[in-house]
Amino acid sequence: MPSTPPPVPGSRVRVSPYAPETAAFLDRWVRRTGLTQSFSAQRRFRRAGCAAFAARVMPDAECARLQRGAAWLVWFFVLDGILDGTDGEHGPGGQPPPFADALLDFLPMDTGRTPPPRTALERALADAWRMVAPVMSPEWRLRFRTRFGEFTCAWLPGTAGGGRAPGAAHPLLELIEYTSGHEVPDAVRELPEFRAVAEAAVLPRPGERKLSPDFLAARAAALRRADSELARELLRQGLPDGALAYTGALSTWLAGLSPDLDPEREREVPADAHRLGLADDVTAVGLLRPRRPVPPPAPSTGGGTGALQGGSE
Repeated sequence: MPSTPPPVPGSRVRVSPYAPETAAFLDRWVRRTGLTQSFSAQRRFRRAGCAAFAARVMPDAECARLQRGAAWLVWFFVLDGILDGTDGEHGPGGQPPPFADALLDFLPMDTGRTPPPRTALERALADAWRMVAPVMSPEWRLRFRTRFGEFTCAWLPGTAGGGRAPGAAHPLLELIEYTSGHEVPDAVRELPEFRAVAEAAVLPRPGERKLSPDFLAARAAALRRADSELARELLRQGLPDGALAYTGALSTWLAGLSPDLDPEREREVPADAHRLGLADDVTAVGLLRPRRPVPPPAPSTGGGTGALQGGSE
């Protein structure tokens, strides 16, 4: 995760006022789901500043949606760190690790029961899905699930000539629909102008090894151009302009990835600063290995239940 320093006074980057509540929520969530299973992992997780990162890239989200969106970000970046540390743990012939094929089983379209999770990674994925999916449309669920499958198939090690090929992180764009509270209608989604917006905003993977200012500036400029074209096309066709709130959230996402730094400090962010730093703990507690059966996930503490009850927040 891009653990860049906090924005300095006068910065153009906005920060959600719900960052403290989100930090407390995430602290409980990673322990409850088993993503951190030692005191050292818990300390590394707190130092990673996940809630502060989520508060920068999703500053307009309601408190509960920020918390749950942040949990998804944590899951993606934990996966990033795990895959960077699993060399030698692939199956025969350089195949993906054994957990890869099972991930989609924990994103049921009906948001109902899932197979019993055998690992912390599966348990956290199932819980993150239950927190978000019930309040979203069936179309959104299918789209997210499809994007998630495409993303993991392209990104997991061993699926592209024995190497690790970055796949476009489209699931994060679907997640922003949830956190912004604006689902994009199919009629708008089919427009070439909207597809241009998505291509300008999507990152090659959940976390860039080096988010250079030039890279982000180019993406932001492309997004502004695509957003303007989309606004004109919506007006021309008489389509609802609610999608512009979503594209605005995408612009905020990109802005939050590169907060203004104090030039007097000239602090350089390490290239791997985005990672959660749990890789050392993975080998000790085996997040990818089956563990003894655990009871079903308890309700989340703070921000409502772990799974949204009856499709309401």
